[in-house]
Amino acid sequence: MAFADGDDQLHPDYVKTLLDGFRPGVVAVTVGYRWWHVPISKENHYERLTQREMFTQVSHRGTEVGGYVWNKAYSLDAIRQADLEFDESLSIAEDYLFTAQFVARTRGTYLYNPVLRYTKVNRPDSTIHTRRMQERQIEAESLMKFIG
Repeated sequence: MAFADGDDQLHPDYVKTLLDGFRPGVVAVTVGYRWWHVPISKENHYERLTQREMFTQVSHRGTEVGGYVWNKAYSLDAIRQADLEFDESLSIAEDYLFTAQFVARTRGTYLYNPVLRYTKVNRPDSTIHTRRMQERQIEAESLMKFIG
């Protein structure tokens, strides 16, 4: 299962790159993205990440992998086994919590292909840019409660 924001830009090989990473034992695949940074490597290859390495990546802002759902594909079986749903009580960054919970609850291999396949488009009227600081604080507190 993969997610994309409707106004973002996907490379023509976005889906293919995600699908090519899935093999036995792989629970999620992620690709390079451009938002606040450009991926370091432009080489099309898959790097294996342990569950711990992946959790470090998704539970901190600004990392190479990021905690977003939109540059990743998740095994649907793994989502079901982890009994995950988006927390609809959060009005912002529910994807961070979903991703952190997925990784915390899901053992297996994670693959990262650093080649740029997803470009996040910044709009001044987007949800992330129109939330008050109080709402953003609630988001941060929800994630911190989970990651301890």
